[in-house]
Amino acid sequence: MDVNMPGRDGIRATEILVDEPPHAAVVLMSVQEDREYLRRGMEAGAREFLVKPFSGDELVAALRRVHQLEIIKRQQALGAAEDGRDGESDAEEPPEKRPGVITLVFSGKGGVGKSMLAINVAATLVKETQGRVALVDFDLQFGDVGVLLGLDSGRNIFQVVEAYPNVDQDFIESLMPEAPGGFRVLLGPPSPEYADLVTAEHARAILGILQEGFDHVVVDTSSHLGEVTLEAIERADHIVVLVDLSLPAVKEAKLALRVFQRLNIPPTRIKLVLNRSETNSGITVHQVEASLETKILVRLPSDGKLMLKSVQRAEPFTKLFPEADISQKIRELVGSLVPLGGSEGRSARSGKRLAFWTKTPGG
Repeated sequence: MDVNMPGRDGIRATEILVDEPPHAAVVLMSVQEDREYLRRGMEAGAREFLVKPFSGDELVAALRRVHQLEIIKRQQALGAAEDGRDGESDAEEPPEKRPGVITLVFSGKGGVGKSMLAINVAATLVKETQGRVALVDFDLQFGDVGVLLGLDSGRNIFQVVEAYPNVDQDFIESLMPEAPGGFRVLLGPPSPEYADLVTAEHARAILGILQEGFDHVVVDTSSHLGEVTLEAIERADHIVVLVDLSLPAVKEAKLALRVFQRLNIPPTRIKLVLNRSETNSGITVHQVEASLETKILVRLPSDGKLMLKSVQRAEPFTKLFPEADISQKIRELVGSLVPLGGSEGRSARSGKRLAFWTKTPGG
């Protein structure tokens, strides 16, 4: 389907085709490589987006990927139907599964505690929701997640890049060791020079696949707003912006919030968190909120000794010291993202499943 057509544009036609029987899988193409077209195509239900001119090999590869995805979807639908027949005839139909919730942790300045926060949010989500939780390290050059958790970096995101597009849930999970705290981790590349080989297309595929298999996906990002970080930001259900009481951190947070505004990210998706809230730097909490024009949701206290023990033992501090003030504050943050106090397994969640969507290399 071409985006630009007389009478009715391809995006509107795609919406009709995917909604009305017989449901068709649509590949969109356009001469314009524009993020707005990509977003609208995804929302319309397109499975692929090709940018002209493209080669015959690229077209064939796109059609094969879409065909494989449709086979998987039909198998899942058939399996669900068979499960229903095996149950009692008067049993209620189980609610449709929703894709996993993506919580992204961002800070415009390094050294603020972003990776430590992402790790402990993931650990708290496991404990409080009893669901499956994945942590993805998209700080592709200098990510610290593996070091902080004492994980072997032999399995990492670069192996996804090497195997792409022949990747699926089982393959990606095979690269994800279980961390202390019960969540699975997809580590960043083994060396900084590999970072540029991970593209927004890879990030989109990884997040889409993980959403199918996990209740929650926590994303640790780079402080640089590159294409991978921006892709993750646009897909995130919640964006936790971490700041401390320093001028550089406040300045970078302000710039980031402006970018989010230009991307039309709803303010309700953004959660502002203040780290080391008791620091005496000459900057007050009120001044931070006034400068960022955003209320601080949670204030995390300083606890250097607890952090040191967490790093030394390579375990989340929320697991080691669940009653500590900072652990309770993390729980408060998680409570603002999801309901706490009960199981939130995938079988208990309802909502519309999002379509998995990719873009061709160079497109």
